[in-house]
Amino acid sequence: MATQRQIDFWEGEIETCRKYMSKRHKVWRRLLDQYRMDYDIPGLPDERVIKISRFYTLVRQILASVSFAYPRVWLKVENENYERQAELLERAANAALDLMAAKDEIRQATFDTLFCGVGWLKVGYNPAGDDAIDPAYVANDTMRDDFPYCHRVDPVNICLDPLTPPHRLGHARYLIEQMYVPYEFVRNDERYVNRRQIKPISKDAQEADGFMAGYGEVDLHDEVQSAVRESKQAGEMVLLYEVHDRVHRKRLTFADGVRDPIEEIDHPMLEQEPVMVTDPLTGEELLSGEFEQTGGYLVDSGFPYYALRFDMEADTFWPLPPLAYVEDTQNLQVESISRRADSLKRFQRIVLGSRREREANANLSDTLENASDGEIVWVDDVATSFRELPFGSLPSDQLGLESDARFMEEQSLQVSQMAMGGGPKRTATEASLIASYGQLNREWMQQSVADAYSWIVRSAFRMMADERYHPEEFVLNVAEEGQEPIYEAIMADVFKVDFKVSVEAGSMAPLVEQLERDDALQLFSNLIQLPEIDRHQAIYTLLKAHRVKDPDKLFKDSMDADATKAAQLENVAYLQTGGDPGVVEGEDHQVHVEIHGQLLNQLMQQMGQLQQMPAVAPMPGAPVAPQLQQQQQLQMAIQATQSHIQVHQQWMAQEAQAMGRAAPQPPGPPGGGGMGIQGVVQSNAQRVSEQVSAQAGQEAQRG
Repeated sequence: MATQRQIDFWEGEIETCRKYMSKRHKVWRRLLDQYRMDYDIPGLPDERVIKISRFYTLVRQILASVSFAYPRVWLKVENENYERQAELLERAANAALDLMAAKDEIRQATFDTLFCGVGWLKVGYNPAGDDAIDPAYVANDTMRDDFPYCHRVDPVNICLDPLTPPHRLGHARYLIEQMYVPYEFVRNDERYVNRRQIKPISKDAQEADGFMAGYGEVDLHDEVQSAVRESKQAGEMVLLYEVHDRVHRKRLTFADGVRDPIEEIDHPMLEQEPVMVTDPLTGEELLSGEFEQTGGYLVDSGFPYYALRFDMEADTFWPLPPLAYVEDTQNLQVESISRRADSLKRFQRIVLGSRREREANANLSDTLENASDGEIVWVDDVATSFRELPFGSLPSDQLGLESDARFMEEQSLQVSQMAMGGGPKRTATEASLIASYGQLNREWMQQSVADAYSWIVRSAFRMMADERYHPEEFVLNVAEEGQEPIYEAIMADVFKVDFKVSVEAGSMAPLVEQLERDDALQLFSNLIQLPEIDRHQAIYTLLKAHRVKDPDKLFKDSMDADATKAAQLENVAYLQTGGDPGVVEGEDHQVHVEIHGQLLNQLMQQMGQLQQMPAVAPMPGAPVAPQLQQQQQLQMAIQATQSHIQVHQQWMAQEAQAMGRAAPQPPGPPGGGGMGIQGVVQSNAQRVSEQVSAQAGQEAQRG
């Protein structure tokens, strides 16, 4: 249990976190308010502010450029003997990302990064049933039972050790997460001690909730602030601090208003191995149900958290939010446009006229006001009688100032080539450099998101390799590519290999699908003519690029395999003996016609060879000569094959007519000229029948 000194330390660190994060929270909240177009321009009332949002445009542009559309994970196993296992791990990784809905969590964390500098993700394990390892009770209903989970954590609720270096999370001594949980769950959770001392948030409590302290000085939306406060109070929520002590490998939980920790356990993400015992009767090694620590963590850096960052700082882990760099340029544009609009609306055009002109023409004012286009108004002195007051005119460089602000803003967060159109004219070399800079900037940010996916997969696999956290019903297709699916539950041993995870970052680019198809088509066109290239594999790659779900079904050999076997069986069991197997609806008639046509061609060749052989007299007592008997058997097989092929062709014609197209005309056998199989069969069968009949007559006369 924690000593009094340790309790004092954590109490002091929580208070330090409040002070350490207070100013950062003010910046984050101010940026979010401006994203909601809540501006404050001195001297202008709110109704006269032109509420444009440059933040909105930049956020959509960045998220569309760096967020995954179809994240695809690739795995490489270090040992070449486990290549088959690498394929299973790839399927498991992509299936796990879908089951955890990781894409939605990462998108929200990416949004947080733009306004808070760091976006946080947390992994854990959601056991089967209603039990919970983490105190985010109500979230368990949205997670898959008996499976790892990943969810985004609000950066406001995270406080990191102030001594953490700017480049590595794993050097932090601790990480504290603030969370609100229902009082009824905390009160009934047997894992917690001192539960009677825990109290829900009081209705009279001030808005000084943990790391949220300091927000009272920020211009929050009143309706949002009051709604959140009332919801916490009405729902009887309890404020908890979950402390992840990496150095001492502990997890402690403190409740607001309770000095002693209500939970202190060995960290649940520590690596542990099952303790084995020997059966005294059989000598077999069995699981004892207990575990012992191995000294490491199941998660990188020793924390079940991932910090998604696009930038770095020199002396702190928390970088300045990216949108803070363009805050002033956005405010400048909003203020400039608002003041321009206010100036044009407030001051109307006013014309000063001389009294001498009015005395000369009493109706001159009405004439000027109602004059039509092109109408001539006669006055005594055109040069000095009238003068316009320039109240509504703008400073000469007002529009140039706004243009420069937009250009500098785009340069700060450029992930596209939009900035090429602004600013002064550029040479082709300068434009090329700017375009290259935008691509490099986008790829840099994409890699941060790709690393987040890799971290989730690694963490999930290491948890599933642990006997404590292995899902019992994680079913996966274990069949090889192109084979009939075979679904089996994955065992923990599958994940106990050294592997490397990589993510296809190209799936984050806009219009990536069309780009992939174009690249695949160009590559196919260049490679298909090379003799070293496997044609089947090249076509398969092209089909996969076009997102064909099952490319193997499009290959003719794969489609005709079963039909070919059935037709060959009919040839051997029926047609060669003169029998008719019959034709049923749904058969692949095209394949059957081709296979039976090959048999017919062989029978014709055999008949021709028999006809060229010299006649042999029958044995004494035999009704016919053996040569004639063979010809008669061949004739029966030819006639049966001809009739069977004709039935298949009739089915083909009926199916083609039902689909409104012409019936396919299969090619004839070699030597058949331009006739189809049916014409060749009829011609050859007629000739064979005549030859057999003539030869039978000759044998009868000779007998």
